[in-house]
Amino acid sequence: MKQTHAPQPQGTTGAATGAGIRRFSSPRARRSMLHVVERLLVYGVLTFFAFLFLLPLISMLDTAFKPRALVYSFPPTWFSGDVTLDNFRFGWNALPFDRFLLNTLFVTSVSVCGTVLSSSLVGFGFARYHARGAGLLFMVMLATLMIPPTTTLIPRFVLFAKLGWINSYLPLLDPTFFGMPFFIFLFRQFFRSIPRDYFDAAEIDGCSPFGLYWRIALPMARPALVTSALFATIGAWNDFLDPLIFLSTMDKFTLQVGLATFNGAYYSQLHLLMPMALVGIVPVLVVVVVGQRWILSGLMRQVEK
Repeated sequence: MKQTHAPQPQGTTGAATGAGIRRFSSPRARRSMLHVVERLLVYGVLTFFAFLFLLPLISMLDTAFKPRALVYSFPPTWFSGDVTLDNFRFGWNALPFDRFLLNTLFVTSVSVCGTVLSSSLVGFGFARYHARGAGLLFMVMLATLMIPPTTTLIPRFVLFAKLGWINSYLPLLDPTFFGMPFFIFLFRQFFRSIPRDYFDAAEIDGCSPFGLYWRIALPMARPALVTSALFATIGAWNDFLDPLIFLSTMDKFTLQVGLATFNGAYYSQLHLLMPMALVGIVPVLVVVVVGQRWILSGLMRQVEK
């Protein structure tokens, strides 16, 4: 039987193709395509520079876990597959790094507590109470941020020497209990963002000024507390100059001073320097990775203000 096909209207296929071309070449489609290409270029550039930034850390990791013979081999090899912990064992036992680590943990924890408590208390005073000259006093306090710490090093050393605090942790811990200008500014800005109705209601109920700080302001300032604690942790952990100046016996050295001492003894042996450098870097990296959400939240809150 002869089959017959229904006649196709002329121009149907051409019209569909033309509509597709028009949709693809429309201004909206071109903008969308341009946006995708732009994002790909941006992410490609950022990935490239992120790799360049991480390259020293990757090289450090490779050298730290590589056997000594492969570290100095030529041509150099990356991630050969041979992993050893002998470099860590020798470096850790060459100097009392366990003591250095405990000293650093003690100094860091006390410094963070002193910085957060004192700075939040002073910041609350600046934010909540307005007295004659408070603005000028706040500006003077902020102006101290422009003074390099090294310019006050000799006066501080003379003062602490007269107090008999040399070769003790008091020169490292005592200043943190008198407030830090940057953290005072951080807390002041955050406390000013809290509605006054909370404090007024608490005052009506008979809450004391310190109760307003302890029961109302601090519980609501978690982003500022975490952000300041993280920054204070990084600063105290990485502090090298003050422990170097004020500490003189090895049993009181912090980790950074211990690493400098180790570097002076084994300055040419990369297979020993790299693993011990990782010991000083990894805790800070962990703190930053874990707390980066709180850091960004606290800083963005200040930018919005």
